[in-house]
Amino acid sequence: MSFNIAIDPVKAAAIAAEKAEANRRAAYIAEADPLFFKAQRGEATVQEWQDKVAEIKARYPKEQE
Repeated sequence: MSFNIAIDPVKAAAIAAEKAEANRRAAYIAEADPLFFKAQRGEATVQEWQDKVAEIKARYPKEQE
């Protein structure tokens, strides 16, 4: 048995955006936030933190970016 389910493109885009946002949030918490606090303590550079943020944005792009 086969099912043909029509997906509303607007809803699909909204779901994709929510998924990207959730993935980014998790990556920021796990990867970028620790670098930010290390930079605050002088154990890493601000540039390292900014590079990590850019890497996460590239890994989980939003449609409008």
